[in-house]
Amino acid sequence: MLILVGFALVFIIPLALLLLSLSGTELGKTAVSQAKISARSIANEAGEVYLQGPGARKSIVVNYPEGIRDAKLEGGLVVLSMESDGRLQDIVSATFANISGNLSGKRASGLQRISMEYVYPGDYVNVTYG
Repeated sequence: MLILVGFALVFIIPLALLLLSLSGTELGKTAVSQAKISARSIANEAGEVYLQGPGARKSIVVNYPEGIRDAKLEGGLVVLSMESDGRLQDIVSATFANISGNLSGKRASGLQRISMEYVYPGDYVNVTYG
């Protein structure tokens, strides 16, 4: 009986470790996909505010996944830096709008309210938390 239990453990333990490893990899892929969706949402909505012109403003809510370290606005790019699977990577989304603002600093994961306002004169969309 003990020999049978020993053989069962020899096969079950490596199999369980393999399944845990695979599930961690899938969680990392899901977090990266969520970061791509968040960056794309910010870029798309900033473009919409830009097209509406002077006086336009909008607030949106995006979901930052676990691992977000920083967010930046560079030219027409929204860049979310995140740590996934033990490495730091940038998720980038482009917009035609002229954007500026401050999204820097480490943020907690979860829902983030982002405000956008067309600034005139200056002809750009200011993007900030809040």
